[in-house]
Amino acid sequence: MAWGLRIGWVAVAGLALLVGPTVHGQTPPPVGFLVRQAEESKDAPKEYSPPVDAEVVDHFRPPAHVGAPGNRGFEYSPEPGRPVWASADGEVVFAGAVAHNRFVTVYHRDGLRTAYGYLGWIAVAEGDWVEAGQLLGTTTQRFFFSVRAGDAYLDPGLVMTAGRVRLVPHRDPPGRSRLSAYGNGM
Repeated sequence: MAWGLRIGWVAVAGLALLVGPTVHGQTPPPVGFLVRQAEESKDAPKEYSPPVDAEVVDHFRPPAHVGAPGNRGFEYSPEPGRPVWASADGEVVFAGAVAHNRFVTVYHRDGLRTAYGYLGWIAVAEGDWVEAGQLLGTTTQRFFFSVRAGDAYLDPGLVMTAGRVRLVPHRDPPGRSRLSAYGNGM
């Protein structure tokens, strides 16, 4: 039990490094970013692009509470060495290792933060300004992408408006059919 708690706190501490400080102890972004943000806030991204050309193998599943199981982003299973691109313009606020895995976090003008994880190689450094589509690094056999607004994780599919569309079968509620309305003369 004691080891489980210790491992849990190590994971939380690692996640805190990846995503940045919490609201209570929040440190402001670098001064250069604040100036750029004030000058260019009207140019905030309207859409985000997929960061990698690969299929999503595990979609967003929000956890019931902090520490609960779930998936706080998209998991991909790309070929190792595939390029990873910035989803939108922003400033790199973290580029480094968390628990022996390489991550990059980009803070965007609209206040959202995107994280790119399990990178094989990192092409940017903390403080760099990146444009949408700019190379951030390369993938390993797995890749993780998340979007945050403050401390809340968002479904990346809600902010990404470009990329491949994947059709899925429609499931009708029990006892109903899409075609039942046509049989009633509607």
